[in-house]
Amino acid sequence: MAQHLYPTPCSFHAMKKDTLDLLLLGVAHSLNHSLFLVLPPLLDKITTDLGASFSTMGLIGTITFLTYGSGALIGGPLSDRLGSLKVARISIGLGGVMTVLFLFADSVFVFGAGMILMALWASFYHPTANGLIAKAFTENTGGAMGTHNAAGNLGQVLTPTVAYYLGVAFNWRLSFVFFGALSVVTAAFLSRIEVDEGDSSGESQSYLEFIKTPGLWMILLYNVFVGFLFRSVDLFFPSFLSVERGYTGGLAAVANSGILLLGAAGQLLGGMGSDRLGQTKTLLIASAGMALSLVLLMVLPTGTLGVALFIVLYGVSMFGHQPTVTSMVSRLSPRHMMGLAYGVMFFSAFGVGSLSTTVTGYLADKYSLTTAFWLNAGVGAALLAVSVLIYLKINSNVVKP
Repeated sequence: MAQHLYPTPCSFHAMKKDTLDLLLLGVAHSLNHSLFLVLPPLLDKITTDLGASFSTMGLIGTITFLTYGSGALIGGPLSDRLGSLKVARISIGLGGVMTVLFLFADSVFVFGAGMILMALWASFYHPTANGLIAKAFTENTGGAMGTHNAAGNLGQVLTPTVAYYLGVAFNWRLSFVFFGALSVVTAAFLSRIEVDEGDSSGESQSYLEFIKTPGLWMILLYNVFVGFLFRSVDLFFPSFLSVERGYTGGLAAVANSGILLLGAAGQLLGGMGSDRLGQTKTLLIASAGMALSLVLLMVLPTGTLGVALFIVLYGVSMFGHQPTVTSMVSRLSPRHMMGLAYGVMFFSAFGVGSLSTTVTGYLADKYSLTTAFWLNAGVGAALLAVSVLIYLKINSNVVKP
């Protein structure tokens, strides 16, 4: 994907193809997440159907997303060696195929096996796609990441609502299979993308070399906190609205879709802010928004004001940080280790951060979902503190556009 300086017919054609390729990757990104967005709006129904508890489902969530994060450690380096496009197609396609297992899920054990196997194959996508975009859009990395992620968010917007009503009208198992089938079709369409992968066969890769990158430990710590927060809210927010605030299941699913819709705007704003304001400043603003949103949700418990403010602030801020962090990593990391870099970063957020679903499920069963979300508010404050540290300590000359 070359960068064209003059608006010749060839350059317009290339720009159009670049945009379409980026949007197609956005569809793949959307479905990669949609496979897991089926569960939150149907959590109460699935829990009742399988005779499980919030603690059990939280534990399944932790194992699922620990697998999802750990697989990125394989997918990243694998994409450096085999090619980003090939690994992306395998990830999206086989992740979708695994949803067939849910048709046989008559116990919590079979359900858990389906979630884990789906997560294993789906885990390869993020470090692969992020590395691909970072290599292709070297001058506008933040903006390209934002566009790719925003396209993914827009595709996810209807997933909780569609999954909920499919599950209610037919069966919750068919909700998983529906999005799995779309994933398989998308994997086939990805073959139209042409990628100059380069040759990294002569470069050695070392986790130790990567970890020694200056300032990286702060970003890893940030990712752990943001992953903890994201996974907890992602899985339990619809149930929080239903159980603690008296929302219907359908309205709670729509609220979850609202976060994803605002998240699309957040991705674009985060990408533009990263390129124009600088990555550390944009990250600080996004982190402040996340922390404030959780405080407002908890201190304004009556009516819809607190929920509405949370959806807007959290949606924009949580997803606004993503293109900022990914573009920051692309500038800090050696080019030949791009896949490895994104694998490690994805693991820190989705792997280590996945422990939150077990903690949240335990607190919800023993105390209440309100107690669990107060913990999330505390994590939001810690996240803000780490973003301040990054703003003060990471040399802006290293990561500025």
